[in-house]
Amino acid sequence: MSKQLMELNRSQMEQMVTQANSILKMYDELTNMKVEFRELYGEIRKEFDDFKNTVPLTGPQADRLHSYCSRKGHQFTREFFGEEVSQELYSKKYGHLIRGIFTVVKKRYEVNKYNQVRRIDGEQAIAFVESLTLNDLPKNYLRLTDSQIDTAERHGDYHVLEKLG
Repeated sequence: MSKQLMELNRSQMEQMVTQANSILKMYDELTNMKVEFRELYGEIRKEFDDFKNTVPLTGPQADRLHSYCSRKGHQFTREFFGEEVSQELYSKKYGHLIRGIFTVVKKRYEVNKYNQVRRIDGEQAIAFVESLTLNDLPKNYLRLTDSQIDTAERHGDYHVLEKLG
């Protein structure tokens, strides 16, 4: 009986060793998969971050930036003249100054069009526009163009011409 018992125990022990080896093999495979998944996650994360850094403003975000640029354009136009001028002269100078604002934004964010600012820079671009002063614009925007001078003369905005020379 003892020999039978030993055979039974030996058989059970062999099964347990086989099971333990199978479990160890599965553990090693799972550990390797975990390492592979971590590497894959790192690659996917990098790809996603690279992608995220190239996405331009969405339509509503671009509209919002444009709105802030537009408000700043009106502020600069009033500041530039410092007095009431004809609507035509105001509109021409406003258009000129808003182009200047867009020029500064495009240069700052290294894009061809203001709406190509990266989406992740959208709020920063708005804050940048809000912080602009008239003197931050290129110098050619801080003068009257020939067309604006002609318009001022035609509408009798002589005070502006005298003041701005």
